[in-house]
Amino acid sequence: MFERVKERPFTVLYLSSAVNDSIALRGQLRNQGLQANVVHADSTESALQQMTKTSADVILIDFGGRSTATLEALSDTELARAVFGDVPKLVLADVDEDNQVLPLYKLGATAVVVKESRLIPVLLREVVASLSEQSGKLCKKKLENAEQRCQKLIDGSGEAVAYILDGVHIYANRAYLDLMGFAELGDLMEEPLLDRAVGESAARLKNFLKEDQSTDEFELSTEGGDRVKVIISSLRASFAGEECLQLHVSRKQQNSAEVEEQLEFLARRDLLTGLYNRNYFFDQLHERIELIKAHEGESGALLMVDITNSDALKKMVGTTGIDSLLTEFGKEIEALVGGKGLVARHGAYSFLVLMGKADHAQAEVVVNSLLGYAKDYIFSMGSTSVTVNIAMGFVLLDSNSPVNGMELVDRAERATNKAAEKGINLFELYQANLKTASDAEQEETWARRIKDALKENRFFLAFQPIVSLQGHRDTNRFEVFLRMIDEEGNPLQPMEFLGRAERGDLMQSIDRWVILSAIKEINAALKRGERIKLYVRMSEQSLRDDEFAQWLVSRLTSIRLPDELLVIQVRADTAGYLLKHLENLRDAIAPLGGALLIDGFGEGAEPFRLLDHLKTKSVKISRALLENFSQEGLHQAAVAKLLNDANGREVEVIVPNVEDPATLQLLWPMGVDLVQGDFIQSPRNSLEFDFTQF
Repeated sequence: MFERVKERPFTVLYLSSAVNDSIALRGQLRNQGLQANVVHADSTESALQQMTKTSADVILIDFGGRSTATLEALSDTELARAVFGDVPKLVLADVDEDNQVLPLYKLGATAVVVKESRLIPVLLREVVASLSEQSGKLCKKKLENAEQRCQKLIDGSGEAVAYILDGVHIYANRAYLDLMGFAELGDLMEEPLLDRAVGESAARLKNFLKEDQSTDEFELSTEGGDRVKVIISSLRASFAGEECLQLHVSRKQQNSAEVEEQLEFLARRDLLTGLYNRNYFFDQLHERIELIKAHEGESGALLMVDITNSDALKKMVGTTGIDSLLTEFGKEIEALVGGKGLVARHGAYSFLVLMGKADHAQAEVVVNSLLGYAKDYIFSMGSTSVTVNIAMGFVLLDSNSPVNGMELVDRAERATNKAAEKGINLFELYQANLKTASDAEQEETWARRIKDALKENRFFLAFQPIVSLQGHRDTNRFEVFLRMIDEEGNPLQPMEFLGRAERGDLMQSIDRWVILSAIKEINAALKRGERIKLYVRMSEQSLRDDEFAQWLVSRLTSIRLPDELLVIQVRADTAGYLLKHLENLRDAIAPLGGALLIDGFGEGAEPFRLLDHLKTKSVKISRALLENFSQEGLHQAAVAKLLNDANGREVEVIVPNVEDPATLQLLWPMGVDLVQGDFIQSPRNSLEFDFTQF
């Protein structure tokens, strides 16, 4: 059970009256090598607030006699049930009688721990159960989405496909209906397939339908009375939640080169318009996306053209006339696009265009060309002449685009529908609405925005001073914070983009930008005769990467700072997993003006053991120990002990989160030297600060 959670991060929401309980539990879990995050709440209201920030995998209730009331509160409102309902609830209670324990289970507790020594094993069991439940739901959702995508492909496929349950048709695509001579699906529904078997095929088909997977030849009769020889392949599938057989049916053809050539042509072409069909188009779209992702700088565009007045056209020229119109109009689109792209028929009255090596401007040129042609286009049939109204949408393809062709076409269709809502003969570029977009769309859009910000230099640094209370002013110290400016020039906070950057594998690019910018500031200060020391944060991805370490060493080698003026801040919980990497990095950058600092220091039973391994000389105390510092006596005692132990080891200590004068007054007599926080000065865009005031 321990191994099942060792490599996976998880979050525990700890409901208790004292925050120290959660700090102790977090230290206990992390000392065992677990990636545990423990957040504290002292009431149901604060628990709701915590859940809006960080979803919990397990809720631990430690309120003694108030545990029953707490469990009731976690389900007494619709909001509480929605937030806490599916989360396992573990109760730590000093009771052992059935009449005391059983009510807790009735109120929703998944486990009751009566001895604190059993807490960790039971907690980990509930974490494993919670993570397994989440994984199951995710897999089920992915399966449903995959089945929906497959169904769309089957519906648009030129291959005849039918679903059979207990020998009876329950669904068939258009190709199957055409093969068997049915105009509508309703005419075929609930008809036994055996009724269509001819001669000796009936007995073989009966046995065939009992197999889970097989392929055989049969002769069937169509609705029109014709006989067709077919090859049927079957496999087990599900449709609308029912276990059934999926049949793939094709006419038996003579094995001649001419027939094979014709089949190959038909496999690529739409029978009405002669344009490429959806299947071939999707294959080409997939290949283009793979090429774009494999080669930096490749791009493309996906366009959709939709005839929006099809109902009116059908009334004026009839079904035969509109078929002729679609063929003629489609051929004109293909001629206008020419060698710039691939044209295919999509829906009944829509077309798709795939442009390779096209950027935004080039795609708009083609779009405007097609719109201009559509405005002047007139279709004549006998004495009747009609015009078409179209709407167009297009999607730009780049390395961030999904590989799923159905998703890309869906985006083009949404953009086309938006253009149609605005008016006649208009176009719309697809852009994700971050308020309504799926998670995948949001991640993709943010990855693109972050890459654009790096290219357009829309990142900047903010600096918060770290001051010496002992009057050491030979060097001005600042912690570096990263900020990003959006497309409208508005600053974004790190919480808005850093998580997206991490999931999009962009943190190393950002880390390199931060390092280079910090070095530039240090060099500029040296030229002015000033010494500034900058403390920068690096992502775990960069710290794990040997190539990044080599890059950092090469940058520092090229400038050779006169002293340790660039400090890489590493979280204590991260450092515990990267000791070898960090030791190598520390040794490599130390002669070049670089150093390491352990951030978030002081949690756990033996925090200085980390320094015994890593041998860094600078730490920054955990911000958790500075929460409500002026009111929390235990925090004050813990910080005082850390400062005393650090002084004995000659370790430099920075105390962050100094937010009020009371905190500063308490720290001063403890002998602390370096402090920072908003009370001293919040992060600003410049290095201006009067260090002489302290």
